[in-house]
Amino acid sequence: MKAVLVVCEGRHDVIFVQRSLGAVAGCSWFDRPIQHLPSPFGSMEERSRKGLVARRMEREVDTFKLREAAYPALPQFESAVVDEAEETLFVMLRANGRDQANAIIEVLRDLDAALKLDPVDVSEYAAAFLFDANAEGSATRLTTFRQAYQGHFGTLADVEHARWLSCKTCRVGVFVVQRSATDSTGTLEDHLAPLVSASWPDHYKSARAFIDDNKCDGDAVAKNDAARLKAIITSAGQFRHPGDPLSTVIARDGIPATQFKQCGLSQDLVEFLQAVPWRDDNVRKAHD
Repeated sequence: MKAVLVVCEGRHDVIFVQRSLGAVAGCSWFDRPIQHLPSPFGSMEERSRKGLVARRMEREVDTFKLREAAYPALPQFESAVVDEAEETLFVMLRANGRDQANAIIEVLRDLDAALKLDPVDVSEYAAAFLFDANAEGSATRLTTFRQAYQGHFGTLADVEHARWLSCKTCRVGVFVVQRSATDSTGTLEDHLAPLVSASWPDHYKSARAFIDDNKCDGDAVAKNDAARLKAIITSAGQFRHPGDPLSTVIARDGIPATQFKQCGLSQDLVEFLQAVPWRDDNVRKAHD
């Protein structure tokens, strides 16, 4: 089996990836105990060792405050989906922000070391990074990625949006979410808002009016358009999911799968994730 480690910024990014893979590619959610994940993510019975996911969650919590111990340390393995036809496991890693390079590299090193053990179920892996372009734009986001990860992967001089490179340890690709083909700024919310609006048009219209008519200059919701859209989407979702966060609003029992199947961003993202050039010597090389 092959594996793609998908590094996401937040929980709703994770949900968007897994729902897109399910709707567009027919992937299924891995809904079994952690120990049954393919090794080295799950347990390696031959060596009587816990898998990478379980070991990542282990912590000595006696010295922690309760609020620290209540949540696993980030970055953290969040979910997994399986493409049975292609024998590929997609594992989502949530970093909770884009400035977590050192911690993510630690996870990558653990994965590299675990894959050297024999036998393991996963024969090779690729690392996909999903980022928002934000106001800085996709070019700036790619430059920041090169600077942060070149020490681990190589110089990454040839990295581009939605393209794969063969690097020192694995295949590497970066997918930057931007507003449109002609606007290189933006966030995932620019694409989520139309999905929610199409799913619950009346609720979305009312939520948009509530936010826009009542926000003040000093409010966090007025900070930028991404914050505004998050507030509108979450408010629209409260009619179905009272008190729940954005990640629940767009989860399995939220927006219909047909909306993701028709979403251009979902289609582009899945095409990218499925295009890993496994063991392909013709893929463009990153410089060591």
